[in-house]
Amino acid sequence: MRQTRHAITLTEVVLSIPLIGLVMVGAMTSTGAVLRTWNDARDNQQALSLAQQLMAEVLQQPYADPEGGSGIGSDTGEGGGTRSKWDDVDDYHGWSRTPPQAKDNVVLTGYTGWTRAVSVRYASLANPAQNSGSDEGLKRIVVTVTDPAGAATTLTAYRSRGGAMEQPPAVDATVEGYLSHELQLGTERLYNGAALPNAAE
Repeated sequence: MRQTRHAITLTEVVLSIPLIGLVMVGAMTSTGAVLRTWNDARDNQQALSLAQQLMAEVLQQPYADPEGGSGIGSDTGEGGGTRSKWDDVDDYHGWSRTPPQAKDNVVLTGYTGWTRAVSVRYASLANPAQNSGSDEGLKRIVVTVTDPAGAATTLTAYRSRGGAMEQPPAVDATVEGYLSHELQLGTERLYNGAALPNAAE
């Protein structure tokens, strides 16, 4: 009696190699797409956090210069690029830094190649999306964060002369109007900030 052996023939092995190769290419392509999506989502979240932090910082400032400055932009003696000396929303107009910096000009670590910029314009009361040639009592603030790949995230907010934040308080009080925080996990850092609603806005 003759025994038969069941085994893979050389022909079957040769035919299976391209099939295994196709499966591997598909798996690697899928893995690459997942990693790119994850990196894009992380960059989008970091850009949004950087934009929110800076927007909250700008919005906690008064509408107009308390010392009577005029026009858009920082006034003489307000420290140029030092944001800690700025005292109204339009002092931020034209400000841009690469890499991003905190209010005290300390560079935010982990953001090499990122840029934050601010534009402040007089806005039309009839159509706030349009610029106004004069101060109608409304300013449009645009914060733009650009990642190293060139993708931009933009936040827009409006500040009015007649807003509740412009009204004097009924009693003497010290009010914190802005909170900034930094979270770190390993080498990854995330910065954010918020305008606090503990005062009328």
